[in-house]
Amino acid sequence: MKSGYDEAKDLAARQLARIAPEIVCECCGVTYESEDFFIPWMGERTALSTAPDWNKILFLHYLTSQGNKKLSNRLISYRDVAGARFYEPNFIKRAINPLVKRFGKNPQNLIEEGERFGGVKSDKGDASIVIKVLPYISVTFIIWKGDDEFPPEGNILFDETAKSWLPAEDLVVLASLCVYKLIA
Repeated sequence: MKSGYDEAKDLAARQLARIAPEIVCECCGVTYESEDFFIPWMGERTALSTAPDWNKILFLHYLTSQGNKKLSNRLISYRDVAGARFYEPNFIKRAINPLVKRFGKNPQNLIEEGERFGGVKSDKGDASIVIKVLPYISVTFIIWKGDDEFPPEGNILFDETAKSWLPAEDLVVLASLCVYKLIA
């Protein structure tokens, strides 16, 4: 019996198979070689066929969505994405909390780690970095250092166009995969 995850992956793979590779490449900023898609992922080139399972379904959804190719340069919070309220506890647990736990005491480490993935320093919080995590999706990671009165805090913002590429559930996965790459 297949899991819901396997069914979702199979459905997305069937949807991708119905789109000509050259259309996918043009729409999504990826390449196609030797019957495989290669996705720029956080500064690295990743083959769809060899991507870890969590990445694979995310990539399949990205490749079949044909969202907005021009970044808006308007940042939105996760709450601004349709359907996000249902998934927000997971977003906080799987992305925000690990980000704060790792970088809250030393925000400058976020900049150093983010630059390893092609990130550009931003002026938000005590430390922030903007990373183009997929060809047409950029994410801003922000940390505010704690003090004697307040614990450290963090946030993750998306370019407004991210919601044209991925639904709320996938943005939780995207953010958590990015955070775990940053803290690894």
